[in-house]
Amino acid sequence: MCGICGVIRYDKDHTDETLIEKMLPALETRGPDDEGIYTKDGVSFGHKRLSIIDLSENGHQPMIDKELKLAIVYNGEIYNFQELRDELRKKGYSFRSTSDTEVLLKAYHAWGDEFVKRLNGM
Repeated sequence: MCGICGVIRYDKDHTDETLIEKMLPALETRGPDDEGIYTKDGVSFGHKRLSIIDLSENGHQPMIDKELKLAIVYNGEIYNFQELRDELRKKGYSFRSTSDTEVLLKAYHAWGDEFVKRLNGM
């Protein structure tokens, strides 16, 4: 399993990258393969990755889709992500990874908050 951490501030002009950098070492055993930090508009997220589904760099998190203007930090497993990926491809979405994380990102864009009703996983 991966490790995630974050800070959300109502003072959107402030980010907590230094605080996230201090949190990440505590998550080392949860994700020794990679790490990443995302900060924007008062939101700061950190991720320690344990590579399981997509072992490539394309599965790096936080995952950012500049075209959709979305970012995600995720820990879990979506069992039906391949079926959802197929459905999203039919709707015109393209993928650069084979990860379930990217499927979540595109599913949120496609179906909004209702996307969770389509998930089978943990």
